[in-house]
Amino acid sequence: MYWSEEEVEDNIRYPSEGSAEELGSPIYFIGQNELEQDDLMEDLINDLEEKGYDYAPLRPYNTREYYEVETGEVHSTDEDQYVRYNEIMLYCINILTEYPFALATHPDRDSWRIVTPADLNTRTAKEFLFTYYAETAKAVSDLIKEEYSIDELQEVYEEARPGGGAIDRWSDAIDENVNLHPVEFMSIADLKEVVRDNEDHLDELGFPSKTQCKQAFDTVEKYRNKVMHGNRSVISSEEDVENLVESLEIACDIAVNAGGDGPGLDIPP
Repeated sequence: MYWSEEEVEDNIRYPSEGSAEELGSPIYFIGQNELEQDDLMEDLINDLEEKGYDYAPLRPYNTREYYEVETGEVHSTDEDQYVRYNEIMLYCINILTEYPFALATHPDRDSWRIVTPADLNTRTAKEFLFTYYAETAKAVSDLIKEEYSIDELQEVYEEARPGGGAIDRWSDAIDENVNLHPVEFMSIADLKEVVRDNEDHLDELGFPSKTQCKQAFDTVEKYRNKVMHGNRSVISSEEDVENLVESLEIACDIAVNAGGDGPGLDIPP
């Protein structure tokens, strides 16, 4: 998996990130005794395909096996695919970097849930994932505010981001009596160019070069935009899951280095 268990804990942001249970979907179970009943299995497979299920865990639970719809094969589930229903959803996302699904267990076995990459495209997942990117933007914005006066920032922005529209949007808002700092009108792409143009900011954020800074912010921006827009898929390929996790890690590192809230903030024991 992308992270060890300890590393997952290092990247958990807030206790409100959502749980494995919230992220998961109801499970379509197949009884182990049903596998040998050809007519019944034909009906079950048709039903699975119509409802869009790729995997069907087998009952009883202690078989620790599942049926793969596409191949018609039965496979064993790995111990690492199981996560408690009340664990932060980041544990499930980490499992999906190596396995096709995670199983969220519950004391009430009728309340078990299955988590697949498709669940990362739901509004529920996007709502919780956005906390990473929002904290990154806030922390970097605060860093820039501390460095520049409003007049200085206007000059820096025009030089670093020629043709960018943030200052014009800020100016229009001022005309409408909206008294906000210009950094509040800057996108992730704007913030990237401002900090890239400042050697002290590069050092504070842990980037040895402008190129590495750009690459990191671009990764964050890509998945931030996917999370922000309801009509975009966050995950459309297997590689996307690992890339998403990488972007969350980068977003967390940038936020912490910029002086934002650290991981594990107020996480209950």
